[in-house]
Amino acid sequence: MKISYPALLRHWRGPTLALFFAVFTLQTIAQISQYPQNKQLYPRNPKNNKAEIPIAGSIDAASGYNFLLLKIYRNDRLINQRSVLLKYRNGKAEFKFREDIKAELAEYRFDLYGVKGLAQTLLQSADQVVAGDAFIIQGQSNAVANLRGNFTPENDANAPGNAPNRNFVRVYGGGSSSYSFTKEWFIGDGNVWFENNGNTGQWGMRMASNLAGDLKIPIALFNGADPGQPINFFQRNDANPDDLSSNYGRLLSRVKEAGFEKKIRAILWHQGESDALGTLSGTQLTTEQYKQAFLSLYDDWKKDFPGLEGIYLFQIRFGCGIASVDGALQIQEAQRQLDDQKKDITVMSTGATQQLFDGGIINYCHYNFPNGYGLFGDWMTNLLKKEIYNVKNLPSSIYAPSPKQASFTAVGDENLASQITLSLDDDKASYSALGDLSSSFRLEGGVFPITGVSITKNNIIIDFIRGPGTNGNPTGLSFIGHDNQAAPLLVNDQGIGLLYFSNLAIKPAEGPISQDCSDPYERISLFGTELKMNSTIRALISNPLDTDRFYFNAKNPNKGLKIELTNLPADFDIYLYDSRSKLVSSSTNNGQNNELIELDNLKKKERYTIYVVGKKGAFHAKNCYSLKLSYKKENGDVDDEDDNEASSSAAISSEMESGTQLMPLFKIYPNPVQDRLLINWPAQKAGTAEIRIIDLNGRQVKGQRMAVQNGANQLQMQVGGLTPGVYFLQIQQGNQMVTRKLTIAK
Repeated sequence: MKISYPALLRHWRGPTLALFFAVFTLQTIAQISQYPQNKQLYPRNPKNNKAEIPIAGSIDAASGYNFLLLKIYRNDRLINQRSVLLKYRNGKAEFKFREDIKAELAEYRFDLYGVKGLAQTLLQSADQVVAGDAFIIQGQSNAVANLRGNFTPENDANAPGNAPNRNFVRVYGGGSSSYSFTKEWFIGDGNVWFENNGNTGQWGMRMASNLAGDLKIPIALFNGADPGQPINFFQRNDANPDDLSSNYGRLLSRVKEAGFEKKIRAILWHQGESDALGTLSGTQLTTEQYKQAFLSLYDDWKKDFPGLEGIYLFQIRFGCGIASVDGALQIQEAQRQLDDQKKDITVMSTGATQQLFDGGIINYCHYNFPNGYGLFGDWMTNLLKKEIYNVKNLPSSIYAPSPKQASFTAVGDENLASQITLSLDDDKASYSALGDLSSSFRLEGGVFPITGVSITKNNIIIDFIRGPGTNGNPTGLSFIGHDNQAAPLLVNDQGIGLLYFSNLAIKPAEGPISQDCSDPYERISLFGTELKMNSTIRALISNPLDTDRFYFNAKNPNKGLKIELTNLPADFDIYLYDSRSKLVSSSTNNGQNNELIELDNLKKKERYTIYVVGKKGAFHAKNCYSLKLSYKKENGDVDDEDDNEASSSAAISSEMESGTQLMPLFKIYPNPVQDRLLINWPAQKAGTAEIRIIDLNGRQVKGQRMAVQNGANQLQMQVGGLTPGVYFLQIQQGNQMVTRKLTIAK
């Protein structure tokens, strides 16, 4: 129904009618073309830390105003006022102001008055205006980063404890996929879905609040992320960059409307889960394909946002329904290589976090604030402070640990290596292991079970043996991911995880091996440290009173025993004792000559102890020795079933502590199996177990995830489609992991 103004006015009385006339009159006599909006953030000039506020328009002569008065308030306190004499031509007077405000944690108000004689009439007002810097966030759901899990104070990205400077985080409109956002400025909201006005995402809010507080500069965020989308979804329409039917065009247009197309300082990118084969994607991008797709975006961003100073990538985690760790690794390696390829691209690890169990088709994918998104925001804050704002005195460990090179550092007869040293880029940081890293590293080019991993400064020492059918040396080293918990993972002193990488080439050893060494094998129990057969470790005698104690169980006594002490930095000796502390054998050569103990037979199921000591107090505070424990004989009767099974399992992976404790309760049957495999799994807590079948080349041929309850579980897996032969079955739940030999029958 159409209502005329006279008819409408008949329904209005008193103050309402007066207000209508006032607004109607002001809109008629004053046409204001440029004026701040409430909560608007203007781009600052970094050279003087100020932003220019334009105010312009025209006044109708019928107003009778002699001049205009602009009053400027800072935190509600009048700090300045300016008047402009009105000169009317053809019934109108044009006006223009140029005011500067400082980029600081303070809010400004602008009140524009028309003045006639002594009377002042408010024509326009804008409050909570600030100046600062702007950033773009882009990607899929972990860039949307809305609140996941329960709404609690700890998980609320907007809470004062999590975002104390939220009032100075501003957003123009929102990330609407239909470009239907409200064309106003908002205080940022870290919890809301991407279609909402003011959306920043949880880690975006944390990062922006941190920057505002640390640098005393308000921050604007433009979050254009769209959940579940592959990288091609975010590409530019080169024929029409502002195309509102494209995600790229919608984001670009919104940034232009806000006046920031030349003032975006950095773009932050979290995407890639939908480019790995799995429930979110029916295709798998290779490392090179993902790189080329991203570099296309990179070139377009450089054209359309000429003020860009840096681009920041989050390396994705395995999860989100990705079918295999190798599928994730294709994308992870691309993101790592982009960091190496472009000086203005920096990649951040997401490994040292805990993923939420989302369930459905993606299982573990997103994060809550305390254990995930909040950390992302903190880590990215430091990178921006260093690279964009040139803040000094930040430690080098604000960057994700990254591989520098891998090289063979222990080579025996026939040029066969038994050890690799991985050097990390940052030699100033300190590093530590969350859990057993043996399952996180993988040697390529054959079956090379890893028997031990130790950390010495920025060097990761990886000892390994050869599995069945493998004769040469590994050709590459990979660091592979997992979902759910952070552990196992290597982290630096900022708690940032090592970047995942694929098939890093291994270089030959250059010259004699002499590396500083930590001492991960100090006595941790009455018996010392357990050694497994066919393993090599590096350890340290660091002072005259230091002795190292190791023990092992003789499960296959007919194979004899061989203990080798090599790479001696000082005069060390070895002694072998039985369980009654009776000396069985020793090797006490003088100087730095190698020590060797060989026995033809051992007592069945006896526990033996090895002592490594410095002769007459000899020690070396930095350099390691190498200790190898192996059978003397290649063949021999297997004396018990457990040893046979354990030896088979070692061909793929050494079992973690929790997995070893579960072995008596863990069972697979029938074995050999033709069709349906039954698995008894004793879970320490409810959750999801991942079951893998691995061939003798170390490649996963089948995988399945199953929900388990706390306690005993009987799981079933169909294996009838596999080629008959010998495999390894591995089941993992969190830090529990056990491996068994499995035969598929004809």
